[in-house]
Amino acid sequence: MMMKKGILAGVLTSAVLFGACAADIPGVISPNTAEAASQLSKGIGGRAYLNSTGSVLVTKIQLPSSIQVSNGTAYIYSGFTGGTEADIGLQYSETYHVWKPIMKVGSKGQSQVRYLEGESQFTYTKGFRPGSTVQLTIYKNMNGNTRATYWGTNNDGYTGRIISELAQTNVGSITKWKALATVAVTSEDQRPYIKSNFSTAFTNITIDNKAVTPVIDTQDFAKLTVSGSSVSMSVVK
Repeated sequence: MMMKKGILAGVLTSAVLFGACAADIPGVISPNTAEAASQLSKGIGGRAYLNSTGSVLVTKIQLPSSIQVSNGTAYIYSGFTGGTEADIGLQYSETYHVWKPIMKVGSKGQSQVRYLEGESQFTYTKGFRPGSTVQLTIYKNMNGNTRATYWGTNNDGYTGRIISELAQTNVGSITKWKALATVAVTSEDQRPYIKSNFSTAFTNITIDNKAVTPVIDTQDFAKLTVSGSSVSMSVVK
């Protein structure tokens, strides 16, 4: 099994390397959060929405070649919102200096993820290499399960894929997809102490094989720039 720690604002938590908690990753919407939020809960960062209710998202994520983060945990992730909230993407490991897959769908979190392929190449002490490009494909509902496939290069130079899945999520209709870059903490009183400097980009975003133009929602110590079906994000504080 992978190391577990916690999950941040909205879903992932700063101490989380591989844990899950519904309200811990910045960007997860709670009933008390307005759609056009000026800041994220339990963290900082940027969020863009993808106005599609489709079933399969594909995008390429350009990982930061350098990253400076303290007093928080960095995440780059996608997912969807609506009847079920999902956060699916990558978490930075300060220990191994790599980006590791993370996944939360509804009440199911990282501790319940099963790997169908690539576990030994992209988990434990390994992960995606900083500065590399990762192709992420998310299947909202595949025979009742939610699946994510990541294709890229690890810190040992191995190029291949990892397939992660949460069983019996039974996701129905959703309202939209999303893309975020955040630094998360476990409580709001830790927010003022976050330090961050990194940039990323989601490029060539498609949902059900149709290009989707991101719509900027939140820039909380973040700068987002949209170009066609891509969005670049810098998180600086």
